[in-house]
Amino acid sequence: MEDSHTGHNRQYGRLAEKAQFMRSFLPTAYAMVAVVLMSLFADRQHTTIEMQIERERVRDRVSTLRAQLEGSLNAPIQAARGLVATLSSEPDMSQDRFEWLASRVVDPTRGIRNVAAARDLVVTLVHPMAENASALGLDYNLNDAQRTAALQVRDTGEFLMAGPVDLVQGGQAFIGRFPVFSTQDGTHAFWGILSVVIDLPTLYSNAGLTTPGLGLDLALVGTDGRGAAGGRFLGPRDILEDNPISVDILFTNGSWVLHARPADGWGSTTLVWPFRLLLLIAALTVVATAAVANLMAVQRKTTIVTLQRRETQLEDARREVESLALHDHLTGLPNRRYLDRKLTHLVGGSFSGLIQVDLDGFKEVNDVHGHAIGDLLLTQVANRFRSVLGRDDFIARVGGDEFVVVCPGPAGAGPASHLTDRDRLEATAKRLIDCMQPPFTAAQRKRRIGLSAGIHLHDAADATSPNEWMAQADRAMYRAKQSGRNRYEFATPLPDSDHPDHSADDLLEALAHGQIVPFYQPQFAADGTTVVGVEALARWIHLDGSITRPCAFMSIARDVKVEGDIDQTILEQATRDLAQWDSQGLTLPQISVNTSFRRLNDPQLLRMVDKIGVDPKRVSLEILESVFLDDENDQMMQNLQALRDRGFRIEIDDFGTGFSSITSLLKLRPHRFKIDCSLVQAAATTPENRRLLATIVEMGHALRVDVCAEGIETPEQFQTARAVGCSTMQGFLLARPMTASDIAHFLRTKPQESPAQRTG
Repeated sequence: MEDSHTGHNRQYGRLAEKAQFMRSFLPTAYAMVAVVLMSLFADRQHTTIEMQIERERVRDRVSTLRAQLEGSLNAPIQAARGLVATLSSEPDMSQDRFEWLASRVVDPTRGIRNVAAARDLVVTLVHPMAENASALGLDYNLNDAQRTAALQVRDTGEFLMAGPVDLVQGGQAFIGRFPVFSTQDGTHAFWGILSVVIDLPTLYSNAGLTTPGLGLDLALVGTDGRGAAGGRFLGPRDILEDNPISVDILFTNGSWVLHARPADGWGSTTLVWPFRLLLLIAALTVVATAAVANLMAVQRKTTIVTLQRRETQLEDARREVESLALHDHLTGLPNRRYLDRKLTHLVGGSFSGLIQVDLDGFKEVNDVHGHAIGDLLLTQVANRFRSVLGRDDFIARVGGDEFVVVCPGPAGAGPASHLTDRDRLEATAKRLIDCMQPPFTAAQRKRRIGLSAGIHLHDAADATSPNEWMAQADRAMYRAKQSGRNRYEFATPLPDSDHPDHSADDLLEALAHGQIVPFYQPQFAADGTTVVGVEALARWIHLDGSITRPCAFMSIARDVKVEGDIDQTILEQATRDLAQWDSQGLTLPQISVNTSFRRLNDPQLLRMVDKIGVDPKRVSLEILESVFLDDENDQMMQNLQALRDRGFRIEIDDFGTGFSSITSLLKLRPHRFKIDCSLVQAAATTPENRRLLATIVEMGHALRVDVCAEGIETPEQFQTARAVGCSTMQGFLLARPMTASDIAHFLRTKPQESPAQRTG
């Protein structure tokens, strides 16, 4: 019996030892289970990420295709607008004239097969004539296939894109129809329709949709430009049911939707097996390490728990200290130190700007009712600010009743992502002002306070420091207070100069002592060597010899209403210099002088100009396109007409930056367009920009207006401007602004080679 009992005890002991042994490996088992679960999770995450990367790759390629397709589609549409503009100004255009103009628009490589103009909905002009002569005389009113679209264009007055349609002569195409309106005898009337046939295969080829080896299945939806509401006209239907990448293709008064997926289906371009092999190796390593670490598990766990507890305590203490150092104890908002850190991080980055806020009427409440009531009001104000600011807006309390809001740029595709930085800042300032309108309750009494705000609109190219940002917003805030309070003002910082802090008194003194003088920039004929005139540009010459350009002092001049005096000063001096050059035998055909809005509206303008005794035939008066469009009035038009009657030439400066209509141009009847430098410089970069410049030049020629290209800085820009027909050139490549004496020397020694010749 003893042997039996002893045997049972030994067996029980062995079982207990085995159980203990097994329990010692429980951490390994747990680790194994955890590793398996984590590996599965990691594999799933990696697969998801790979799928996302695959979708992003497809999205990038589709975005490129979208840009190409929009460019390929909008290029012929925009090119055709030149014909529309010319037809509007030449309603009785002949077939030969139409053929000549259309030959510069119809380019088979861009997809335009033909164009047709239907006066009163009857086709009277076609190009090319040889292939489309049979269309002459076609009456859209009597044609069932064309009537509905033609009447819709006539009635809505808007461009209409139809298609794709099957063409009688074979193939498929899109048909764009433009309404044409003419102005005769002051009457704006419907002239007819210009139809442009865009070849579908050529459009697809130019956009890269049919490129071999593209690696994508594509589908286009939006028959007749109706976007997602239209039918599918390219690609298999099942793409739409396979979670494709979709982008909108936008054109005038219409859109399509482009859908895409990998040619071999989603997941065909992902690579997951190397990651899974790495996961397996990592899992085996972790399990082996866990098995070895079991012997030290308890001690290690105890040590880790102790260290973690101490680390947590230290981290909590650090956060509390940092929070106290970076936040206002009363409102809980970030303080000035936190704001400085925030602004330092934004240097060189992109954000909308900042708003400096100062409470109106708070000081009186604080002085009369004590700091306790003032502190209560500040807490309520902070809460209201939080309630109206966006999630990404940053607000700090930087003084007693002063706050600063930093507004980031647009994030993602939210409802405000389409707003400009200025609009976003303005909307935020309005919300801050509006939230202060309801009365506050403090010590059982209702109290009203408001706020004034100054806004610094940030420019990523601005090299100023955060201190200057704050200073600009602070100055704007004080202007808001001086303008009536409970409002906001945008900062108007002066550009960098040797004298950044000009005052009105400084400018008035400079004007009185003859420190505002003209510099002259030569203007050249299309050969680049023949000087045809100069433009007089105002400069402020300081006593120390430094020079300030108009952009740094004309805002002050407008504030104190002396732009007209500056214009008069420049014109008088330019007239004297012109006479001096004549006496030296240096004949200069003409001189251009800028004329401000205030001067054009001066009833005494004609008397002051006549007093100078200038030869009107040698003087051109430049006015900004935006001034004429935005501020035109009877006094201005009377003065311009009188100046024209005296023989002065009228020029539109910075042409292309406004929205001139044919009617307004005919009304002004300028002698010259000076095309804005941004359009001239862009024309040398892409065929589309070159086509835009050529269209503007062609419009000028159609109106019998001389065209000058401004801002030419490179030989490529010079060659492009000359190639599209600009008759006058001006820019740093040819000559910089210079003094009257330097102009005399320049005229004697000017280069005899054009920029194209000098650059080889």
